[in-house]
Amino acid sequence: MALTKADIEHYREVIDRTSGHRGGERVIPEEYTAFLDQVEQKEMTLPLEVPVRLVISTAKDKREHCPIHVNMHGGGFVYPQDHDDDMYCAHVAAKTRGIVVDIDYATSWEHPFPCAFEQCYAVVQWVFEQCEAWGGDPKRISIGGHSAGGCLSAAIAMRAAATKDFALCLQVLDYSALDNYQAVLPGANERSNAFSKLYADGDDRVLQLPFCSPAFATDDMLKDLPPALVINAGKCPFKKDNEQYALRMAAMGNEVTIKCFMESPHGFTIRMAGEWQEAQALIIRAINEASL
Repeated sequence: MALTKADIEHYREVIDRTSGHRGGERVIPEEYTAFLDQVEQKEMTLPLEVPVRLVISTAKDKREHCPIHVNMHGGGFVYPQDHDDDMYCAHVAAKTRGIVVDIDYATSWEHPFPCAFEQCYAVVQWVFEQCEAWGGDPKRISIGGHSAGGCLSAAIAMRAAATKDFALCLQVLDYSALDNYQAVLPGANERSNAFSKLYADGDDRVLQLPFCSPAFATDDMLKDLPPALVINAGKCPFKKDNEQYALRMAAMGNEVTIKCFMESPHGFTIRMAGEWQEAQALIIRAINEASL
């Protein structure tokens, strides 16, 4: 049964009440914000069944046959793309001398699973179609995501491996939310529970679908995946899930690199906490080196 208006308002109250870490004061280095001046950022809306807003960052010194990276932000499937994502994407585009497409996918307040997943998959297909016109290299198109976005990225990589719709050179999975079912089990954190209930529109069975929770993928679904960079955080509640998923991908014959930043919390890469600069440098290096 779908969530009622009262259910949604209850989960909104939970998320609002437990969101103390979001929007907190922090010092953003000037050299980081300066990357915004090294790219051209433009917004557009892709007219899908549920239209999706994109923010496209292109390096002002874009190289010929450049890499293209598709980014999927975090936020428990309930928060939209924001300025932290703009800065991250500007940094990646500038340092790769390429293009980053950031997807402001539909949030689960109005569009639960599978809407965001279908939108993101369609955007990646569209990016492949634009690659030649943009001056990109079709052998150097990668995807990546953070938390909820990491879930979407892992699911896209699995579907593409099965359908052969496109071939990715890399998937970046950053402290990914890979098992959204555990949040509805007894004793689960109420904030995570709210995220999962909203994403599944109240149907817990949906949370065990592999494209909703990649941890539930079969071994066959984990074959022939693109190389993976798995970034973990020592203080993240998803640490074990990410370790297990990385090992399962490797056991199925995939190339997997995993790095755990032991002093960092969940969300650190984009929210500029812990060892965020080292993590971003690792992602940029991986994108620069990746190619089919």
